[in-house]
Amino acid sequence: MKETEKLNITKSLELFKEATGLIPGGVLGARKPQDFINGEYPIFLETGKGCRLTDVDGNEFVDFLCGYGPIILGYREEEVDDAVWKQIKEKGFCFTLTQKYQNELAKKLTELVPSSELSIFLKTGSDATTASIRIARAYTGKVKIMRCGYHGWHDWCVEMKGGIPSKFYEDVYGFQYNRLDQLEELMATHGDETAAIIMTPFGHPN
Repeated sequence: MKETEKLNITKSLELFKEATGLIPGGVLGARKPQDFINGEYPIFLETGKGCRLTDVDGNEFVDFLCGYGPIILGYREEEVDDAVWKQIKEKGFCFTLTQKYQNELAKKLTELVPSSELSIFLKTGSDATTASIRIARAYTGKVKIMRCGYHGWHDWCVEMKGGIPSKFYEDVYGFQYNRLDQLEELMATHGDETAAIIMTPFGHPN
Protein backbone atom coordinates (compact mmCIF):
# COMPACT_ATOMS: atom_id res chain seq x y z
CA MET A 1 0.00 0.00 0.00
CA LYS A 2 1.44 3.35 -1.03
CA GLU A 3 2.17 5.67 1.86
CA THR A 4 0.39 9.01 1.52
CA GLU A 5 2.30 12.25 1.82
CA LYS A 6 2.03 13.86 5.26
CA LEU A 7 -0.33 16.82 5.30
CA ASN A 8 1.24 20.20 6.04
CA ILE A 9 -0.94 21.99 8.60
CA THR A 10 1.73 24.25 10.12
CA LYS A 11 -0.33 27.45 9.96
CA SER A 12 -3.42 25.65 11.26
CA LEU A 13 -1.47 24.44 14.29
CA GLU A 14 -0.04 27.92 14.92
CA LEU A 15 -3.51 29.46 14.83
CA PHE A 16 -4.87 26.71 17.04
CA LYS A 17 -2.14 27.27 19.63
CA GLU A 18 -3.05 30.96 19.71
CA ALA A 19 -6.77 30.16 19.87
CA THR A 20 -6.46 27.93 22.95
CA GLY A 21 -5.65 31.07 24.96
CA LEU A 22 -8.63 32.93 23.52
CA ILE A 23 -11.47 30.43 23.08
CA PRO A 24 -12.41 27.42 25.25
CA GLY A 25 -11.16 24.35 23.41
CA GLY A 26 -9.52 26.54 20.78
CA VAL A 27 -12.34 26.15 18.27
CA LEU A 28 -15.92 27.41 18.29
CA GLY A 29 -18.57 24.69 18.25
CA ALA A 30 -17.98 20.95 18.11
CA ARG A 31 -15.22 20.84 15.51
CA LYS A 32 -12.39 20.15 17.94
CA PRO A 33 -9.14 18.85 16.37
CA GLN A 34 -8.98 15.96 18.85
CA ASP A 35 -12.21 14.61 17.35
CA PHE A 36 -10.41 14.00 14.06
CA ILE A 37 -7.04 12.48 13.13
CA ASN A 38 -4.54 14.32 15.31
CA GLY A 39 -1.97 16.18 13.23
CA GLU A 40 -3.48 14.97 9.95
CA TYR A 41 -6.59 17.12 9.69
CA PRO A 42 -6.97 20.84 8.87
CA ILE A 43 -8.15 23.10 11.67
CA PHE A 44 -8.55 26.50 10.03
CA LEU A 45 -10.03 27.06 6.59
CA GLU A 46 -9.34 30.02 4.31
CA THR A 47 -11.77 29.84 1.39
CA GLY A 48 -14.55 27.80 -0.16
CA LYS A 49 -15.94 27.61 -3.69
CA GLY A 50 -18.52 25.08 -4.81
CA CYS A 51 -17.80 21.85 -2.94
CA ARG A 52 -14.10 22.61 -2.48
CA LEU A 53 -12.39 24.12 0.55
CA THR A 54 -8.86 25.45 0.98
CA ASP A 55 -7.24 25.64 4.40
CA VAL A 56 -4.78 28.26 5.65
CA ASP A 57 -1.87 26.05 4.55
CA GLY A 58 -3.13 25.82 0.96
CA ASN A 59 -4.44 22.24 1.14
CA GLU A 60 -7.60 21.59 -0.86
CA PHE A 61 -10.48 19.35 0.20
CA VAL A 62 -13.94 18.28 -0.94
CA ASP A 63 -16.52 19.17 1.72
CA PHE A 64 -18.79 16.13 1.95
CA LEU A 65 -20.27 17.59 5.17
CA CYS A 66 -21.75 20.58 3.30
CA GLY A 67 -20.84 22.94 6.13
CA TYR A 68 -22.56 20.55 8.55
CA GLY A 69 -25.77 20.83 6.55
CA PRO A 70 -26.71 24.22 5.09
CA ILE A 71 -24.28 24.46 2.16
CA ILE A 72 -26.24 22.14 -0.14
CA LEU A 73 -25.62 24.31 -3.22
CA GLY A 74 -21.94 24.90 -2.53
CA TYR A 75 -19.89 27.82 -1.24
CA ARG A 76 -20.04 31.18 -3.04
CA GLU A 77 -22.90 30.09 -5.29
CA GLU A 78 -23.33 33.33 -7.26
CA GLU A 79 -27.10 33.17 -7.75
CA VAL A 80 -27.66 32.64 -4.03
CA ASP A 81 -25.05 35.17 -2.91
CA ASP A 82 -26.36 37.84 -5.31
CA ALA A 83 -29.94 37.36 -4.08
CA VAL A 84 -28.86 37.61 -0.44
CA TRP A 85 -26.73 40.69 -1.07
CA LYS A 86 -29.55 42.36 -3.02
CA GLN A 87 -31.94 41.78 -0.12
CA ILE A 88 -29.45 43.22 2.38
CA LYS A 89 -28.72 46.31 0.26
CA GLU A 90 -32.25 47.08 -0.91
CA LYS A 91 -34.47 45.86 1.91
CA GLY A 92 -32.38 45.15 4.99
CA PHE A 93 -32.50 41.97 7.08
CA CYS A 94 -32.85 40.59 10.62
CA PHE A 95 -35.92 42.68 11.41
CA THR A 96 -37.82 42.50 14.68
CA LEU A 97 -40.99 41.62 12.74
CA THR A 98 -41.48 39.32 9.78
CA GLN A 99 -41.53 39.97 6.01
CA LYS A 100 -43.72 38.65 3.21
CA TYR A 101 -40.95 36.29 2.10
CA GLN A 102 -41.89 33.84 4.84
CA ASN A 103 -45.17 33.22 2.99
CA GLU A 104 -43.41 32.69 -0.33
CA LEU A 105 -40.99 30.19 1.19
CA ALA A 106 -43.74 28.34 3.05
CA LYS A 107 -45.73 27.98 -0.19
CA LYS A 108 -42.66 26.68 -2.02
CA LEU A 109 -41.97 24.12 0.70
CA THR A 110 -45.54 22.86 0.50
CA GLU A 111 -45.14 22.47 -3.27
CA LEU A 112 -41.95 20.46 -2.78
CA VAL A 113 -43.31 18.42 0.15
CA PRO A 114 -47.09 18.08 -0.40
CA SER A 115 -47.59 16.25 2.90
CA SER A 116 -46.26 19.33 4.70
CA GLU A 117 -49.33 21.43 5.48
CA LEU A 118 -47.60 24.07 7.59
CA SER A 119 -44.01 25.30 7.95
CA ILE A 120 -41.93 26.68 10.78
CA PHE A 121 -38.54 28.32 10.30
CA LEU A 122 -35.74 27.91 12.82
CA LYS A 123 -32.14 29.07 13.06
CA THR A 124 -30.30 25.81 13.67
CA GLY A 125 -30.61 22.06 13.52
CA SER A 126 -30.59 21.98 17.33
CA ASP A 127 -33.59 24.30 17.39
CA ALA A 128 -35.38 22.17 14.78
CA THR A 129 -34.93 18.85 16.58
CA THR A 130 -35.83 20.35 19.94
CA ALA A 131 -38.98 21.91 18.46
CA SER A 132 -39.86 18.54 16.93
CA ILE A 133 -39.77 16.65 20.22
CA ARG A 134 -41.57 19.48 22.00
CA ILE A 135 -44.38 19.33 19.43
CA ALA A 136 -44.49 15.52 19.69
CA ARG A 137 -44.77 15.69 23.47
CA ALA A 138 -47.48 18.36 23.32
CA TYR A 139 -49.49 16.44 20.71
CA THR A 140 -49.25 12.99 22.30
CA GLY A 141 -49.26 14.00 25.95
CA LYS A 142 -46.31 11.63 26.43
CA VAL A 143 -42.76 12.50 27.45
CA LYS A 144 -40.30 9.76 26.53
CA ILE A 145 -38.11 10.03 23.43
CA MET A 146 -36.13 7.30 21.66
CA ARG A 147 -33.09 8.73 19.92
CA CYS A 148 -30.26 7.56 17.68
CA GLY A 149 -27.58 9.77 16.14
CA TYR A 150 -26.67 13.44 16.45
CA HIS A 151 -29.46 15.98 17.03
CA GLY A 152 -27.60 19.07 18.19
CA TRP A 153 -26.24 20.36 21.47
CA HIS A 154 -29.35 21.25 23.47
CA ASP A 155 -29.63 19.80 26.97
CA TRP A 156 -31.88 16.86 26.05
CA CYS A 157 -29.55 15.39 23.42
CA VAL A 158 -25.98 16.61 23.88
CA GLU A 159 -23.39 13.87 24.37
CA MET A 160 -21.38 15.61 27.09
CA LYS A 161 -23.61 15.85 30.18
CA GLY A 162 -21.47 18.18 32.31
CA GLY A 163 -23.45 21.12 33.66
CA ILE A 164 -26.83 19.62 32.70
CA PRO A 165 -29.27 18.46 35.42
CA SER A 166 -30.26 14.85 34.80
CA LYS A 167 -33.96 15.74 34.70
CA PHE A 168 -33.41 17.34 31.29
CA TYR A 169 -32.52 14.03 29.65
CA GLU A 170 -33.84 11.33 31.98
CA ASP A 171 -36.79 10.64 29.63
CA VAL A 172 -34.54 10.32 26.55
CA TYR A 173 -33.33 6.80 25.68
CA GLY A 174 -30.57 6.14 23.18
CA PHE A 175 -30.15 3.19 20.83
CA GLN A 176 -27.38 2.41 18.35
CA TYR A 177 -27.61 2.80 14.60
CA ASN A 178 -28.85 -0.33 12.78
CA ARG A 179 -29.71 -2.02 16.09
CA LEU A 180 -33.42 -2.65 15.64
CA ASP A 181 -33.29 -5.09 18.54
CA GLN A 182 -32.35 -2.28 20.92
CA LEU A 183 -35.21 -0.10 19.70
CA GLU A 184 -37.65 -2.99 19.97
CA GLU A 185 -36.54 -3.63 23.54
CA LEU A 186 -36.97 0.04 24.46
CA MET A 187 -40.40 0.21 22.86
CA ALA A 188 -41.49 -2.98 24.60
CA THR A 189 -40.66 -1.31 27.91
CA HIS A 190 -41.57 2.33 27.24
CA GLY A 191 -43.74 2.27 24.12
CA ASP A 192 -46.93 3.41 25.85
CA GLU A 193 -45.10 6.46 27.20
CA THR A 194 -43.15 7.34 24.04
CA ALA A 195 -43.87 10.63 22.27
CA ALA A 196 -41.43 10.20 19.37
CA ILE A 197 -38.55 8.29 17.83
CA ILE A 198 -35.88 10.56 16.37
CA MET A 199 -32.87 9.30 14.41
CA THR A 200 -30.44 10.19 11.65
CA PRO A 201 -30.55 8.28 8.33
CA PHE A 202 -26.89 7.29 8.74
CA GLY A 203 -24.65 6.06 11.52
CA HIS A 204 -23.47 8.66 14.03
CA PRO A 205 -22.36 8.30 17.67
CA ASN A 206 -25.11 9.06 20.19
